[in-house]
Amino acid sequence: MTRGLIFLLPSLLLTFVLKGQLPVGSWSDHFRYNTALSVAVGNDEIYASTGSAILVYNKKYNELKKLSKVNGLSGTGISSIAWSTETGTLLIAYKSTDLDLVTKNSVFNIPDIRNKYIPEKKRINRIRAFGKYFYLATGFGIVVVDPVRKEIRDTWNPGSGEIYDIAVSGNSIVAATEGGLWSADLSTQGLSWPGNWTLVSGLPDPYSKCTLVIYSGTGLYFNVPGSTGDVIYVIRGSTAVFSSAVGRINHSFDAAPGGFLVSSGKSIDFYRDNGILAKSITTYGWGDPAASQCTADGDDLWIADTKYGLVLCRNLNEFSSLTLTGPASDNVAGIASQNGIIAICAGGNDESYNSLGRPLEISVFSDNHFTNITSPAGHDAMRVCFDKADPYHFFVSTWGDGLYEYRNYNLIRHFDETNSPLVPGPDPGDGIRISGLAMDKNRNLIIAQSSRRAGISILRPDGSWIVNAFTINTPLAGDIISTGSGQKWMILPAGGAFFVADDNKTPDIFSDDKSKPVIIKDNEGNIINNAFSVAEDMDGNVWVGTDKGPVIYPAGRSVFDDNATGFRIKVPRDDGSGLADYLLGTETITNISVDGANRKWLGTRSSGIYLLSADGSVIIKNYNERNSPLPSDSISAVAVDNLTGEVWAGTSKGIVSVRELATSGSGNYTRVYAFPNPVREDYRGKLTITGLMADTHVKITDVSGNLVHETISEGGQAEWDLTTFNGERVSTGVYIIFCANPDGSASAVTKILVVGN
Repeated sequence: MTRGLIFLLPSLLLTFVLKGQLPVGSWSDHFRYNTALSVAVGNDEIYASTGSAILVYNKKYNELKKLSKVNGLSGTGISSIAWSTETGTLLIAYKSTDLDLVTKNSVFNIPDIRNKYIPEKKRINRIRAFGKYFYLATGFGIVVVDPVRKEIRDTWNPGSGEIYDIAVSGNSIVAATEGGLWSADLSTQGLSWPGNWTLVSGLPDPYSKCTLVIYSGTGLYFNVPGSTGDVIYVIRGSTAVFSSAVGRINHSFDAAPGGFLVSSGKSIDFYRDNGILAKSITTYGWGDPAASQCTADGDDLWIADTKYGLVLCRNLNEFSSLTLTGPASDNVAGIASQNGIIAICAGGNDESYNSLGRPLEISVFSDNHFTNITSPAGHDAMRVCFDKADPYHFFVSTWGDGLYEYRNYNLIRHFDETNSPLVPGPDPGDGIRISGLAMDKNRNLIIAQSSRRAGISILRPDGSWIVNAFTINTPLAGDIISTGSGQKWMILPAGGAFFVADDNKTPDIFSDDKSKPVIIKDNEGNIINNAFSVAEDMDGNVWVGTDKGPVIYPAGRSVFDDNATGFRIKVPRDDGSGLADYLLGTETITNISVDGANRKWLGTRSSGIYLLSADGSVIIKNYNERNSPLPSDSISAVAVDNLTGEVWAGTSKGIVSVRELATSGSGNYTRVYAFPNPVREDYRGKLTITGLMADTHVKITDVSGNLVHETISEGGQAEWDLTTFNGERVSTGVYIIFCANPDGSASAVTKILVVGN
């Protein structure tokens, strides 16, 4: 079974991308493109896998573009790629064992391996293209793929054990396996039977694990991992050691004109057919290699480098790195947004709340470009908190390395136990563990620190501290918010629910403070211990994400009351039973973000993202792996850019965003415009009117004054499907858009041109 998907973007959409105005409903990927794991040379283009997507370089036009799940691929988690010159096809294999055949303008998915139960090691290690077929080295044999018929042709079983690589010369095929080298004649029928394969003799140990193999000249070269490093052997009449080095791990053998290439991480070695070393590349001049694969294209070499992405080598000594803007990592612990600027933290902790030890990486997206802040000295960045007065001034919490302060991407201060009241955790190696950060109306930074006794400390704008403003008898502190009324709501991980504190708007006077740990009790008396996220909506209601869905604490009700309860929304069943279920009552809500229309975006542990209406009573959308470009249903972070309406999602497999309608309402109508404008005859999306005040009344007429559409904005934007009240697309002409705020005290008018069919 196959399915075809068009991945080329329409030219109209490309125009929007270039102008930074994606139509509502459009997705963008934000994967890391400064790393490459494998590379394939096509007829006109070079393909480099980043693991999450494909970087495509057009040699003729010297252009870079990207190919991902957003524009047609079946998934992320790419394990291998290969190009068939004979059929003009790129084959992409995923860790899921899904296969995509990519031709000039389409993607065809072959799900057969993924859908089949295979008890052995179900993975694809390498793809080789020989003649008109692809040969896949897998954990359970060799899979032969016919790209013309778009189907799996056969499965072969050489020897026993996992297959790591394949080599073909004439009619001879050799498989490098975990139990030696096995050969066969391609003209032999029934290669699915192991008895038709022959163990290659002459190895020091015939059943040695062999991970790489290639024919070159009159020799067969193969790689055997050893206790002190990999050893390359050659069979040329007899078997001999060809190359070895202590600590060297060889990643790939690839053909080159007159010889072959060995990629070994810190070096790329070019050997002639006679086995003579012609060139060893150990530096690019501007950096040292971290090569996972290198392949030849005439006299040029293309290197997949894990540190520098796709690297072009000319004349064996001229190097250039080809990358697209992207974050420093595909890992996501937190995403923050302010005034069109997005900041992503790539740290984290494990289920036991131990540090992951990831290097400090913060990626800031502004003006369609990423600026990446990295430091090998720090680790596990968790959250970013923007200064309310200056989005280029922000703080970063870490799990074990204290607090960092940046201005214009430059480090100003690093707060630890030597220069602040922040203290390490109780156990050796804990370090200063901070997750939650928030900023109140007075620009005080609220810090939730885990220690022997978790607590809240405050860093004032003048640099002074309020130490242990609140403490609680538990070691872990999670995310924190500062509400409009000045209360602090802090998640207590590991079954502690949450902690709420009120300093009565006098943070330096403790005598009038109130605080309380809260185990959640809903309006029907159910107890919920596990909270994971918290947010305040535009009406002052506090939403807490739990492992039993969202719980709402309405504004105006004191959580300090002894009988205070949270409210859980019930949704009637559509089965005539008269019964109702709790809204998302079986979901773990990992993140909550509120958009400009007061709608709630809920990230979940295993079901993607839900969009709820402002009051939470209606599930408007559920984006997941199956119906959207989300790379994973496991959501680690969600943030709404209220300037553009774009919703950012951090998943277990990388970052994507979708342009949505609701933005924060403007204070006036000085920047009202509509896009696309003009609307071309082949455009089938919706028109977006932006720069509006909240709840703007929008009326659209033709030049004769006939009303064709009216609506109310979602926050600062409204949309029109370009049809009249009777559902027909409007004809060619100029249309006038009248905008007014609810009381009519402010208004604006703009025009658009629609070109009919």
